[in-house]
Amino acid sequence: MMEIVLVEDDPDDIYFFRQACAELPQEPKVTVLNNGIEFISHVQQSDNQMPVYLLDLNMPHKGGLEALEELQQLGLVNSLLVICYTTSDSPKDIAKAYHLGAKSYLTKPNRLTELTELVQTLIKYWFQYNQKRKG
Repeated sequence: MMEIVLVEDDPDDIYFFRQACAELPQEPKVTVLNNGIEFISHVQQSDNQMPVYLLDLNMPHKGGLEALEELQQLGLVNSLLVICYTTSDSPKDIAKAYHLGAKSYLTKPNRLTELTELVQTLIKYWFQYNQKRKG
């Protein structure tokens, strides 16, 4: 089963992400976590199903980069498939995300059609074309 864990605090972004997924031929299971604290807790309690994590950077309580840094310190980030999914196109944020173990960095599109294409491409690459990761 395709599972995407969306770590996002903005209700509009969550709504549009779910809408984009609903338009796909095969809709992935989407789990939503609202901040970096929930993300870290989810990873620590994971049953090792190996979902794709889409991580926003700008969230209350603990942002995406802070959460990645904590997971790196715990030695957990290398076994995760974390993709930063954010409005920030700052070269500093991009470099830091990759340094902390993100596998990819995507800037949120402004239109639903573009978001649907992005999600479809993401699913094809990580769930179909990419070699399966071992837990």
